[in-house]
Amino acid sequence: MTAIPKPPKSKVVAGPKLTETDFLEIGERIGESKEFNVEVDITIYAQKRYETVIGIVTEVDGQQGKLSLQVGYESIKINMNNIVSVK
Repeated sequence: MTAIPKPPKSKVVAGPKLTETDFLEIGERIGESKEFNVEVDITIYAQKRYETVIGIVTEVDGQQGKLSLQVGYESIKINMNNIVSVK
């Protein structure tokens, strides 16, 4: 009888660590986009990968933690906890 080796343990990829100044900067850029209808580039970290969305912030729902973006002709919602950076 041959012993079957155990598969290697998978490493859990930790998300990016944000500082308080990062959160303030993200909040300012989101506020500017909503107030002046400026297009922003939002980077999101979800499901162990990064995604970039470009659009105009139309609504901020602090109670649900959702951000509504107008991307072209469609509106999408983003979980604010997943936002890594806003440019």
